[in-house]
Amino acid sequence: MDKYEVIGTLGEGSFGRVYKAKQLSSGEFVALKVISKRGRSAKELKGFRRECEIQRDLHHPNIIQMLDSFETENEIVVITEFAHTELTSVLGKVGYLPEEKVQKIVWDLVSALYYLHSNRVLHRDLKPQNILLDINNIAKLCDFGFARNMSTGTHVLTSIKGTPLYMAPELIDEKPYDYTADLWSLGCIIYELLMGTPPFCTSSILHLIRLIKYEHIQWDTLSTFLSQNCTSFLKGLLQKNPSKRITWNEILVHPFIKGHVNIAKKTPPQSLTRPLSPNTSQAKEQQRKESMKNKLSKIPSPKPVETPSTSKTSKHSSEQQKKLNSQDMQNNNAHLDVDVKITESTDQKSLENDLSNLRISSIKTIEQLSQGSLVKSTLQTFNFIEDNQPIETDEWIAFLTRTIQEIIDGELVSLTESSQANVIVSPLRNPNATSKVLNFVARLLSIPFVIKDVNQDCLTKIRKVYLEVKLVPNLVYACKLLLRECREDSSSDLSSPINSPLPLGVERYRKLSELSEDDFQAIQHIFTLIAHLVHIDDDFLLQFCDSVVVLSVYLLVKLLLSLNVKAKLRIVADVLAVLTRLLKQLPENGDVVVKIISSDSDHPDNAPLDLVDLLKHSEPLMRERTCYFVLWLSKTQQFNVVRSLWNVSIKDTLEALMYDSMETVRNAAECTVIELKSKDYYREIK
Repeated sequence: MDKYEVIGTLGEGSFGRVYKAKQLSSGEFVALKVISKRGRSAKELKGFRRECEIQRDLHHPNIIQMLDSFETENEIVVITEFAHTELTSVLGKVGYLPEEKVQKIVWDLVSALYYLHSNRVLHRDLKPQNILLDINNIAKLCDFGFARNMSTGTHVLTSIKGTPLYMAPELIDEKPYDYTADLWSLGCIIYELLMGTPPFCTSSILHLIRLIKYEHIQWDTLSTFLSQNCTSFLKGLLQKNPSKRITWNEILVHPFIKGHVNIAKKTPPQSLTRPLSPNTSQAKEQQRKESMKNKLSKIPSPKPVETPSTSKTSKHSSEQQKKLNSQDMQNNNAHLDVDVKITESTDQKSLENDLSNLRISSIKTIEQLSQGSLVKSTLQTFNFIEDNQPIETDEWIAFLTRTIQEIIDGELVSLTESSQANVIVSPLRNPNATSKVLNFVARLLSIPFVIKDVNQDCLTKIRKVYLEVKLVPNLVYACKLLLRECREDSSSDLSSPINSPLPLGVERYRKLSELSEDDFQAIQHIFTLIAHLVHIDDDFLLQFCDSVVVLSVYLLVKLLLSLNVKAKLRIVADVLAVLTRLLKQLPENGDVVVKIISSDSDHPDNAPLDLVDLLKHSEPLMRERTCYFVLWLSKTQQFNVVRSLWNVSIKDTLEALMYDSMETVRNAAECTVIELKSKDYYREIK
């Protein structure tokens, strides 16, 4: 580092920081990427070193040149050439670019990508954030953290990498893919440069996945803004079927590109840009089939999203619906119970470790583009970076206890500012945090909703902060860390699968009998808080859905539903409340609930969901919530989903509950039976 003078910070991410610096010997500006080794696994560090190896061998005017790299005891430092501007900052200022300017950037990007593919390198994370502009406005690709050098004889890959907004459909479907996945991402970038928004854009990962898989791009609308050559080129890149996507031979002669691709003098014999021979094509298809066979043996095939069915109504439906809505609101709004003993406090240590999150902003719809108005949207994805710093349990509990007392006394500043709330939330993503610490964190964060005299403006600020710090995803992540059997993923890929937007590997959790009472107490308070949050704001519910998908915790949630209901009533009741709320408010995401209740594994505690046992529970709250769960499952899911759970015992029990001693249970059962009577599977059972 003695050779460089650091001038300022260029950016910061989960990996570390990037600085602008001056090389003392030459006076030239460079970029220093400093990656901290602290808290990194050997697997992660190997991935960073692989990135250096790949980038060191890349030499092209449209790729950021790596100049040097070295390691210290605590850091990996990478020195690259300096580019003055980020493409995202340009888009942030102007929203979109005219076609003639975009075309020049496309020439640069195609040149860089052709060079990579010629050398059998897949970038796998093409996005505007990874494109820089130098002082002459020449575009250059950077960030090869997800890049993969395909060895000779390898024709398809399966590990999922990239950013969801720019991810190809074959990756979304977890199918084998090749270099054409980069071409799709290139198409998404070009589309965004021209139109101000990626071709598929939404605030939910689940909704984004569905759009990429099933929605069509409105090319007729685009043709009013773009030239014929540009539209034709985009159509070629944005073909959902990778076999129909434009090939390199076609790209090089396309009128939008022809004559402007900077091609290296020599192309290796096994270049990905050359057409495959018949024998190679056959080998590629065989690899694809074998990869799919291996994946299908581990992960259930994704099913198309089905449109929720519309139920028939009876003459009592209007009255019953009003009653249902009223009672459902009372029933599902979880009541928080916070009982924390105040103990002696000590000084707080440095505890903060921020959760990195990705924000995509400055988004325009096509219709608003013509009017010149700008609409901002955010795709919330989660980088669950573990904080492996040691945790002193006693000191943390003392700090949390002192903070609890401050909140009870009316000093709520620690929960109304994101930076301070992040300190409190940080143990939720630390595998070294004990159950007692997690318990205190969940209770502390629940206090504003149960103490008196907290004004509405303050609660609104707290809800906003909880959304900003991704509290619900962090709570779900804490449960996964608490229950998981081992910390190493089964994936052979060197990059951490937790950073992938889609699930990889197999869920492995401890036996429920191995969990301590402290573990169960922590889980109980975590899900009580989640249940309350998802009922006061649907944004929390959306974050819950996305975190279940990102973390692939379907089995975990099902295991919590299969707990001994008598001993763990509150956990099961709150999980049911969350899933019922999901079905009711976000029926389009109901497939998450279906995957949870149908989750299959060899875990010793995994068993079919026993609805009869829940409906016959001695506690009225459990009987009532189970009725509503069955009701909304039947209202929002297709025939085969409910029928797979349905039997004569459930029918008889529901009808018996219409005469329950508790009015709330009677009302819930009556609403459910009225809804179910219109279903064929209900009438079929005598």
